[in-house]
Amino acid sequence: MNGSPSTKRGSGMLGGIVLILVGLWFLLDRLGLDLPGIGELWPLFPLLGGLALIAGYVLGRETDSGVLVPGVGGLLGGLFFLMITMGPLRWADLNHLWPVFPLIGGVTFGAVWVASGRRDAGVLGPAVLGIVVGVTGLLFTHHVIRYPLFSTLWPLAVIGLGVWILFKNSRGRRS
Repeated sequence: MNGSPSTKRGSGMLGGIVLILVGLWFLLDRLGLDLPGIGELWPLFPLLGGLALIAGYVLGRETDSGVLVPGVGGLLGGLFFLMITMGPLRWADLNHLWPVFPLIGGVTFGAVWVASGRRDAGVLGPAVLGIVVGVTGLLFTHHVIRYPLFSTLWPLAVIGLGVWILFKNSRGRRS
């Protein structure tokens, strides 16, 4: 399958830029500069990959808004892990930052929903759920919300969501 000339040119440009940056990094390393290693820089791979996917969608090279799932997810996940590997966060901070993961998922699905012109209702539920779980989780892990009864009975919200989904689907079948 051959791509259009502009797609081939864009891929070639990206490849050239990557090679220049990698070569520059090795050159500076050989000249004695204290540069971060792959253990610190690996989050750049999902970050830049996500950025490339988003750019492809925004520039019209990709028309399926579903490409934003790995695009936005890779960008936000890469940024989050880069803040751990390069600072100011540490791996131990994941004890109270774990809600960032459902939040990233929610924002990712929210981006797909917005990009679809707010027509793809199938991604709206995961978007809202991910954002609510992420924000609520962060509020709990940072002790902003301190309701012992709520922290014990939160599964009722999950049960309620399940009942609502069943009710919604059963009404749709009768119509």
